[in-house]
Order: sequence, then C-alpha cells, then structure tokens
Amino acid sequence: MSKRNKLFSGFHHLAIAKRITLLYGGIFTLSLLFLSGFMILNISSMQQSTMRRELQDSMRTVQQHLDDGKILSDHILSKLLEDSYVEASVFSYTENKMYSSTRENLPLFILQPAGEMQRMPEPNQDEEELKPPYLREKELKETGFEINVKRENKSGNLEYILENEMEQQFMLHTVHYKTEHGIYRIQLFRMMADGGYMIWNFMSKLLIADIIGILGAFLIGQYISRRMLKPVAAIREAAERISIEDLSQRISTEGPDDEMKELTVTFNSMIDRLESSFQKQNQFISDASHELRTPISVIQGYANLINRWGKSDPAILQESIDSILTETDHMSALIRQLLFLAKSDQNRLSLQKVRMSLNEVAAELVREMEVLDVHSKITLAEEGQVEIFADYDLVKQLLWIHGENALKYSKDSGEVEIRVWKDKKFGYVSVKDNGVGIAAEDIPKIFDRFYRVDKSRNKEISGTGLGLAIAKWIVDSHDGEILVESKVGEGTVFTNKFRLFASEGKTETKLKQKKEE
Repeated sequence: MSKRNKLFSGFHHLAIAKRITLLYGGIFTLSLLFLSGFMILNISSMQQSTMRRELQDSMRTVQQHLDDGKILSDHILSKLLEDSYVEASVFSYTENKMYSSTRENLPLFILQPAGEMQRMPEPNQDEEELKPPYLREKELKETGFEINVKRENKSGNLEYILENEMEQQFMLHTVHYKTEHGIYRIQLFRMMADGGYMIWNFMSKLLIADIIGILGAFLIGQYISRRMLKPVAAIREAAERISIEDLSQRISTEGPDDEMKELTVTFNSMIDRLESSFQKQNQFISDASHELRTPISVIQGYANLINRWGKSDPAILQESIDSILTETDHMSALIRQLLFLAKSDQNRLSLQKVRMSLNEVAAELVREMEVLDVHSKITLAEEGQVEIFADYDLVKQLLWIHGENALKYSKDSGEVEIRVWKDKKFGYVSVKDNGVGIAAEDIPKIFDRFYRVDKSRNKEISGTGLGLAIAKWIVDSHDGEILVESKVGEGTVFTNKFRLFASEGKTETKLKQKKEE
C-alpha cells in the first residue's frame, strides 16, 4: 500500500469529530496560506498602487490650484502637499521660473533632463494637448539614475519608476499642463520604501497572524465538531443504556430544526417501535403460553383420571377420551394459527392471486355454514357480480373466520346474512349476525392477537383469539380494509373491502406503461 493510501486509510479510521476538526482546520489553513501567498506576491503591486493614487491626488490638487489662477510659491506648493509624503516641482514657462515644495536639493532627475527649459512645449499633432515631458535616459544615467518602469496613464501623466546607484527607488509623475494663465511642467515624486525590508516586515506580521488564525481554526473546528456531534453522543449513551428490559430511554429533541434533530427524532421513533414490538411479543408469548397451558392441563388431568379409575370404569374412560380429543383439536388449531401468524410476520407466506368471484366464495361459505349449523338462518344477498384479484384460499379463510364468529356469538337459532356488492372501484363482502355485539371501546382491540371481548363472559365459547388477527393480515396483504359496525345486544357487521379486478388491471397497465417509458 502506498503512503498516500495509508494516509487516507488512517484519516478514514479517525473519529468523526477529529475528521471534522482536521477538515475544517485544513481547509482554513490552505485558504489562509493561499491568501497570504497572494498578498506577498502582490505586495509590490499594492505598494505601487497606493503611491500612484497618492501622486494622482496630489497632481489634481496642484492642477486645481493652477486652474484657479492663484499665486504660486515654494511655501504655497509645500502647503498644498503638507498632508502627504509627495514632493512637487512646478516650472512656469510663462515666468521661466521653477517652484519646489522641498527646501532640500531636488533629485537630479527633476533638473537634469530639461535643463533651463525656456522653450515652450509643442502640442501633439492634430491635438490641442501638449506633448508630455519625457526624460532622457542618457542624461539620467550620467546622474546615476535608471528607468525601471515607464508608462502613460489615462489622465495624460507620464509615470516613471527610477532607481539610483544606492538602490533607492522613486515614483515620478510628470505632465505639461495648460491653463488660462500659462503653461506649466508639473513633476511630482515620492521615494518608495525599501521593498525587501517592507516585504520582510509584512511577512513576519502575516506569519504571526497566520499561526494565530490556524490555531484558532483548529480550536473552533474542535468546538464545532463537538457541538454538532453532541446529539450523536447522546444517541450513543442512550443506546448503551437501552436493553430489552428497559426500552423507556429517550433523547431530548430540544434545539434547532436541523439534521441532528431529525436523526434524534428518527432514533426515538425506532425505539418506540422496538418497545411496542417487544411489548406485543411478550404479550403474544404470555397469551400463547396461557392458551396452550389450559388444554395441556386438561389432557393431563383426564390422563390421571384414566390412570386411577378409568381402566375399570367405561363411562369415565369414554368421558376422558372425548375431552382429550376435544382439547387436542383445540390445541392443534391454535398451533396452526400460531404457525400461520409466525410465517406472515416473517413474510414467508406467498399469495397466489387470481381473478376470482366474491359471489362464488360467499355462496360456498353459505353452503358449508348451513351444513355446520342447521339451526341458524343463513342468507346470501348479491347485488351484481363482483370480481377481485386475490388469493382464493385466503379469502375463503377470511370469510370462514367471520362466519364462524357469527355462529359462535349469535343467539340460539340466530340469523347470519352474507352480502356481496360493489361500487365504481371496490368490491365488498359483509358478514352480519344478531349476536351479543361488541362495545365501542373494544372494537379497536379486537384485531390484537389473543384479545377476546369480556373473557369471563365468553369463557364457555371456544376460540383462540387469533382469528381476527389472521383476518386483518389477509385483508392487509390484499391492500384491502375491514370495517366493523356493532351494537351491544343487537349484533355485528364485518365488511371486507377489496379493489375490483377491472381497477386492479388498469392499475397494473398504468404501472407497466410507466416502466416502459
């Protein structure tokens, strides 16, 4: 593995807080170093730009004074420039006289190129402007100066950067300027600071600022990473405290509405679902154990009875055998239903959906119920042919659950009505009885596993409490719905709602078209 790959691998194995700190500090450091390097490379240009602006401002000040026709003298010229480091020399061609803002000797590049300068400057061809006063390189070299830079700006000023034998640099702006009162040659200059010293001084200060900035960036990055990952730490601590025995731990959702809050809400929601699932699982195990314990206890009791007295008493023997067979059938049905629900929870049940008629399965249910209970009045009401797309066996099992419950909880010689109808989109099949009914507060719970309404009152009615839970799974697996209407003492209606086959076909066609597109 190359050093680069090892470096990246080591970085990816760091804690998130350290990675955020390094990334934040590293990006800030690179940006700061880039900016510092850019400033160092451009410091000379920045210095020249500052001096150029100062010379141009001073030039405008002197020109304005000349335009106003005011008296010009060394003192007045010095006073005009007293707020700057600029020195000026103004030669009046009309008066044939030079004025200077400095009492010291002017640099040789001011006097040397033009000499006495008694001749008027000539105008440019086809222009009213005067030719600018150019410096003569040969004469400058004799005085110890060299021209490093020569340029003409938009205002007509000539700009020179001159350097002498002592490596001192000067910036000079020079121009011929014409007013109503005469023609002048204006020369403004300023000595440039020692570039090497200035750059070194600037770099040393910039280095100190960079070090402070980089350290501050890493400290701020560490603070930000800890602050940002505080909810993650809270989630980790809560996860460590959570166990199967204690799922009550939750994380506070106070704070801004950001991604971390969404993560916290999602985590709390996950724990809510886990807690609910564990509670249902524990209740399921408890109820299943209780339901299985009862038939086992009965079987064991009758086995002991046979062992003591049943061998010689045919009546006791027959009673014991009948009870054992009854409890065995009950336990077998319970186990089958438990296995069905276990497979459905694990998504191991495959649906064999076909085009089927609700009328047909309802009629078959009526025939079988009539054979099962000859005392009850069972009727079938059909309002048109209703076809759905479903698993025939599961739909029949669903209707049998409702039909069996209707027979169990109906009054003696009760009435059960099976009704089939449809609207534009859905098909319906309902099972109505005139039994004991269900209280309004119990209706939301009847689809829970092992839940039975008023167990003490219905303890003589056989059942496992799993039928409606299975019915709900069957309807949900067909994207349907179970509607319940009931009044205590009057009866109950279970209505099963399915999408019609035509609507199902259209939906599948639309989905197919979308996939093809």
